[in-house]
Amino acid sequence: MKNKCYWITGLSATGKTTISKLLTDHLRASKRKVVLLDGDELRSVFHSNSNTREDRLARGFKYSELCKLLVNQEIDVIIAVIGLFKELHEWNRRNIPNYIEVFIDTPLSELKNRDPKNLYRDFDLGKIKNMAGLNIKADYPLQPDIHLKWSSRKNVDIMFDELLDKLRLKN
Repeated sequence: MKNKCYWITGLSATGKTTISKLLTDHLRASKRKVVLLDGDELRSVFHSNSNTREDRLARGFKYSELCKLLVNQEIDVIIAVIGLFKELHEWNRRNIPNYIEVFIDTPLSELKNRDPKNLYRDFDLGKIKNMAGLNIKADYPLQPDIHLKWSSRKNVDIMFDELLDKLRLKN
């Protein structure tokens, strides 16, 4: 099986990190060499906290190049990042071998209800700016390889099982 890059994307609080950790554990249990890249950790590594559209896009291209580098070294990459830019999705498809785009689609009302980091609350209070999907336009994937749509009947385990089923169909 060829190494893959699983680009797991969606707005803040949609469950990217949780699903990514489950996928990482699953692949490691299958004896795959896997690296998990999380957007929060990557921002710290790259010392980049500016969140304008331009800065987010530039940071996204750095993440994409890192993913390409790792996949080319025979490592599976799972990256959990907002990264909702058309330019980024197109670049990834052209340049990252075995790129699999996973879009976790969760309604804004549910995200505001979850809000584990209080980002949506702080945005509404004017404490923070530049939120993807709010005042920064998000380019939702038009044709993701896997589209996980949230519903009140699905918990994270059900969504993860759905992801695995769809991945099996792709292989």
